[in-house]
Amino acid sequence: MAELEYHPAASDEIADAFDWYSSVNPDVGERFKLELDRAEELVHRSPESWGPYFHGTQGFRFRGFPFVMAFIVRDERIIVIAVAHTRRRPGYWRDRLSR
Repeated sequence: MAELEYHPAASDEIADAFDWYSSVNPDVGERFKLELDRAEELVHRSPESWGPYFHGTQGFRFRGFPFVMAFIVRDERIIVIAVAHTRRRPGYWRDRLSR
């Protein structure tokens, strides 16, 4: 099974989203965390199941939140390029693919 890794900026996006949702309502922050856990589990278990997204990535859309986990599969690694808000700045993260 492939190893799941996060681009540092994707980790920052997760922290920012969690902090924002938690500031609105701690229960919503917890639901966001549970959905992230679900995304990690499903992508890790079967990365090929998730369809093409943008810029050569695959995407897992969060249920109940306007976020997508954009990732690539390289060798034995799943690299999460972005956990991006789907209604803000589309494709802002594409330069991360060249690193």
